[in-house]
Amino acid sequence: MPNLFDKFTDKCGLFIFNGESSADFDLVVSEVPTFEKAGRKSSAFDIPGRNGSILYQQNAWNDATRQYKVWAAVDDATQLPDKVNAFTAWLNSVTGYQRLEDSFEPETFRLAYYNGGTNVSTSLMQYGEATISFTCRPERFYKTGEQVEDLVNGTPIYNNTRFEAKPLIHLEGSGNITVSIGGKTIVANVTDYINIDCERMNAYRLPSENKNDKITGTFPTIAPGVNAVGVTGSVTTATIVPRYFTI
Repeated sequence: MPNLFDKFTDKCGLFIFNGESSADFDLVVSEVPTFEKAGRKSSAFDIPGRNGSILYQQNAWNDATRQYKVWAAVDDATQLPDKVNAFTAWLNSVTGYQRLEDSFEPETFRLAYYNGGTNVSTSLMQYGEATISFTCRPERFYKTGEQVEDLVNGTPIYNNTRFEAKPLIHLEGSGNITVSIGGKTIVANVTDYINIDCERMNAYRLPSENKNDKITGTFPTIAPGVNAVGVTGSVTTATIVPRYFTI
């Protein structure tokens, strides 16, 4: 929603959750939100008689929080109850992780959920301002990583982030099609087309046809740096949505 982003500055911002904008409810983000980063999942174990701790660090991160301080930009205070009710109904009607983006980091988006809270309604009604808090998955996904790219045999993929991406692969053709990225190989038995979601480790055809029995091997990932690519078999179309992210 770049046309909306262009109308706001760091002193007058917005956020977009599940496709709807805070600006649609005459609410303005009044401060730059805290840029909270997700922490790595890890554990430390003490051993008697041994200096220091034994550290176990996972290749995974905890959820993060994104908070927005908002105020109601209404000329007539009598409009406030309706605006607040509409705004809180919007946030509370959505369940599960949804897309969250804002005017402060327009190049990325998050997956977040809203847990609600009566203090938001009360604060907006009494003071015309409140703090909205979202729980987010640790990734900040780059919007450039949503672009569909051709997957070509022998043409490497370059990941310029520091994190391993888990792409969505689309294959069209017939018979066994082999895809290798950075040394990880998956083989798909394709009738017409198949989608391979390497994040969810799931193969399917739309809308919800399970095709996991048609794949073997390892779900490919895109490591930081240069990744060699191999695509072989009777393939007519092979594309990838890389899903690059940072923390």
